[in-house]
Amino acid sequence: MKKLYNKADLPYIIAVAVLGCLNHFLYEWTGESAATALFCPVNESVWEHLKLLFFPYLFVAAFIYCHERRTSLSRYFCSRLLAVLFGMSSIIVVFYTYTGIIGRSFVVLDILIFFLSVLLTFRAAPVFYRCPVCKNASSLIFVGWIFAVVCFFFFTCQPPNLPLFFSPV
Repeated sequence: MKKLYNKADLPYIIAVAVLGCLNHFLYEWTGESAATALFCPVNESVWEHLKLLFFPYLFVAAFIYCHERRTSLSRYFCSRLLAVLFGMSSIIVVFYTYTGIIGRSFVVLDILIFFLSVLLTFRAAPVFYRCPVCKNASSLIFVGWIFAVVCFFFFTCQPPNLPLFFSPV
């Protein structure tokens, strides 16, 4: 049976989990700073809570690459982008599945979903690293990262009228 995570990733998994938890409260702690709003949840919508995984993971992934540099830059960041998209997708799917079945959300389950998504993201990165898409990745992969960041910034300021952007509470 495959392990859920690589032991070498444990400090980074913990870092993303802790940064994500701190990120949840940072907007409030900074007096609802507009700059902080771009990186931290500003309401209880699922979309805003994806920031809890995305930005800490981006910062930790960049830190890992800067300190290890054992691999192709494009291939590394391709696998990390696909992994974080997978992790964020898992948050969406699991949250809407359990709330659809039960009829409401529970904070404890939401927190567990976040921790599970962190583990899944780190587990998915090496899998995506080996896939043909990432083996042939070019520096254009950074357009994907930039696009994701721009989407977070834009949809924080102008959320569409879709359930993903509604606060469930």
